[in-house]
Amino acid sequence: MLIAALVLAHLVGPVAEMNGEIYSAATDREQAGQVFKFARQLVEAEPEFAPDGSLPITVVPSTKTLVHKPNGSFYRALSAEAGTKHGLNPSVWIYDELAQARDQELYEVLNTSQGARKEPLGIVISTQSPDPEHPLSKLIDDGLVANDRTVLVHLYCADDEADIDDEAAWRAANPALDDFRSIDDLRALAVQAGRMKTMEASFRNLYLNQRVDQTSPLIPRSEWKACHSGETLVDGEDVYLALDLSGVHDLTSLVGVSAAVGEERVKAWHWKPNDFLFDHAKRDRAPYDLWAKEGWLETPPGRAIDYSYVAVRIAEIRETYNVRGLAYDRWRIEQLLVEFQRIGVDVYIDGKDKPFDGALRLVPWGQGYRDMSPAVEALEASFIHRRFKHDDNPVLSFCFANAIAVSDASGNRKLDKSKTRFRIDGAVATAMCVGLKAREAEPEQADIDDFVNNMITITW
Repeated sequence: MLIAALVLAHLVGPVAEMNGEIYSAATDREQAGQVFKFARQLVEAEPEFAPDGSLPITVVPSTKTLVHKPNGSFYRALSAEAGTKHGLNPSVWIYDELAQARDQELYEVLNTSQGARKEPLGIVISTQSPDPEHPLSKLIDDGLVANDRTVLVHLYCADDEADIDDEAAWRAANPALDDFRSIDDLRALAVQAGRMKTMEASFRNLYLNQRVDQTSPLIPRSEWKACHSGETLVDGEDVYLALDLSGVHDLTSLVGVSAAVGEERVKAWHWKPNDFLFDHAKRDRAPYDLWAKEGWLETPPGRAIDYSYVAVRIAEIRETYNVRGLAYDRWRIEQLLVEFQRIGVDVYIDGKDKPFDGALRLVPWGQGYRDMSPAVEALEASFIHRRFKHDDNPVLSFCFANAIAVSDASGNRKLDKSKTRFRIDGAVATAMCVGLKAREAEPEQADIDDFVNNMITITW
């Protein structure tokens, strides 16, 4: 209703201008038409807006349009197709529920179309997106820190650590509580979410306005942020690597973890074909082009993953660190082995080939429950005990934000790409290398435990 009142203020009120164009947009026209519905109700309730009133407004329901002929201004609810919106000259635009937009094209069309207006206004009203790389999330994050008088953010949300039954958190996220928002209804929803844990993430996103995916990721955002130390691998140290090779043109990820006992310092490398950079930025709602400019993403030329490029980079990385082993997904590894041989990198496959000095040890790592469940558990333990340390690599952050675990009937877990349309390759590679480190540390720990037990026996 407030937005509808702002529409009328710019259509016929004190901030109206000649030949003003006011638009509301959303992911579909029905949603955009919610503003029209309330604005129409206000018009029809006020005699001054009648055809014979002092501020006549013509209502056109078929096109969801309001027209004020004396100043040549109009308001219209738009459809979602961005391609038909180029050439608009809005004085005011409103984007409802931007978090639900599949891409940012319509938002960008509206936001860049006001250059001819002296005092343009754009308004976004939305629940937060669960995706930290979504355009709305970027707008909020930028607006909260920018020293820019042209940008204003009113963010009503609960703290990340708030309990779902904390009524103070409800009020922080719902300023209309006890007004037109029923606290009894919210209380009932919170009780239900507390009883049915599968509903908690949805409650946090929709009612606490937290940036939480309704299908909760394996590592919550608060845990990821808590492990940001800025620390990474040190040249010359012992490390474990893991490689998640992509399909023909998607993201390929290599992750390294320190072999030192008691901490998992992580460094990640990511590759994506340059020719798909911009198309996939739109598809995945991820700023691959920006990450490439900032050095977080390498973009070899062409339209397909260049395995020779990946092989050369692994050889270079191996010159920087002492690699104890590289875990790999068996899928497509034959192509990489050919490239290793072509550039003269000696490798052997653990459990299959005979080890020899100077060769890179490759460790097969299945993507099913048998291999991935221990890796997922090791990764979780590293976060829980705050051993995990990362440098806030945005590509890796994006992958972890999308990484969802699924379970079998026995409670074993793995990361499942079928549950998300986003990329999780970096998270998969991280789980593999942390899992490899944990697997190889177990015999050493067993020896220590035997020694301690023997000492206890001798003491007695």
